[in-house]
Amino acid sequence: MRDLDRTTFKTEVQAAGQKLSPARAGLLFARELAYPDLRPSDYLVQLDDLAAAAHPSVETHRTARDRGLALAEFLFQRLNFSGNRLDYYNPLNSYLNEVLDRRLGIPISLSVIYLEVGWRLGLPVVGVGLPGHFIVSVTDPSDPLYLDPFQGGVVLTVEDCARLVQEASGHRGRFDPHWLAPTAPREIAARMLNNLRGFYAQKEDWLLVMAVLEHLYALQPEVSAHLRDLGLVHYRNDSFQRALQFLDQYLSREPDAPDFDSVRQSRDLLFEHLMRLN
Repeated sequence: MRDLDRTTFKTEVQAAGQKLSPARAGLLFARELAYPDLRPSDYLVQLDDLAAAAHPSVETHRTARDRGLALAEFLFQRLNFSGNRLDYYNPLNSYLNEVLDRRLGIPISLSVIYLEVGWRLGLPVVGVGLPGHFIVSVTDPSDPLYLDPFQGGVVLTVEDCARLVQEASGHRGRFDPHWLAPTAPREIAARMLNNLRGFYAQKEDWLLVMAVLEHLYALQPEVSAHLRDLGLVHYRNDSFQRALQFLDQYLSREPDAPDFDSVRQSRDLLFEHLMRLN
């Protein structure tokens, strides 16, 4: 466990592949983005302790559904992990060390706590990334159980999920059942980072937006849009050489991108600006 204190986010995501732990990833990016003195292993111990404390309550039940409900009751009723409705857009809600310390979070960070404790107890639980809202599911082919950690672990029907999507995203069309599919751990980590990106962009803290984008690119090197966005943020921060490099990479990768012409125009203007500086 202590090995986590000596590794980096990039090394972890490369080594873990599809078996990435959202908690390990989240604690590493927390240290690299905001908490340089953080020891991630301390918080893995906290998750182990939560699982050990929940075990007696959970193991008295036979079915996966009842065990999943018991875990929700333990975390969200007895320990009072809850959604931070009063300060939803505070970045602290996206850092797992803060969520564990304060017992406050947003849907995805509270879901990660539930998932990580559930996995330690052997529960068949998965994350479900609805548009605009994150929930968890106890998997059962005949009767899946959906829970909303942000609302105290309340049980959700499919109709409830459709309402959440409508409220969170403004979607007025038909509910797509594919939205209830499990979200892969790497996608959970990416969604956590994208939340931070949005929070810091709202504050116009472009250095932190840049740092978040670098972590997203380390996690998803196949996503060319990260190159484009890194180029644009470097441009905004007057880091022109780096901006040019990232925009060139994006254009080389995505010659058929819908925004190819506009990105190329920005790249050309940047190049002309650099020539004038020289």
